[in-house]
Amino acid sequence: MIVRFTTRGEHNSLDENEIVVSVKTTSKDRMGKMFIDKILLERFVEHPQKVICIFLNDVQRKENDNISFTLVSGLFMVYSKFLTKLEGIYYLDSPPNATKKPYSDYMNRFSELISGDFRTLLTS
Repeated sequence: MIVRFTTRGEHNSLDENEIVVSVKTTSKDRMGKMFIDKILLERFVEHPQKVICIFLNDVQRKENDNISFTLVSGLFMVYSKFLTKLEGIYYLDSPPNATKKPYSDYMNRFSELISGDFRTLLTS
């Protein structure tokens, strides 16, 4: 699902100040899509576009007591370094790697989006 946040009333094209939000349940099989979305959007609208992604969680549950994290951290860094950089990646339930360097430079808790990053994104 992609959601647009804007401070303008126009709805027929994307403005550079609008934020495109990609919402995913997990990053396991969907991580690459958000990077490709940004690349394609920028080609179509012919200007830089703000894109952030919100992940619900990054866990895979097997039975009742077996939980594994599904973040493919190496692939995430390849996308971030060599494809494009997103303006923000937020987790409601962060995987353990998200708090370690270098991932913590790219990933944040959803509360950081609400408490400050959202305002910064809208005014930058």
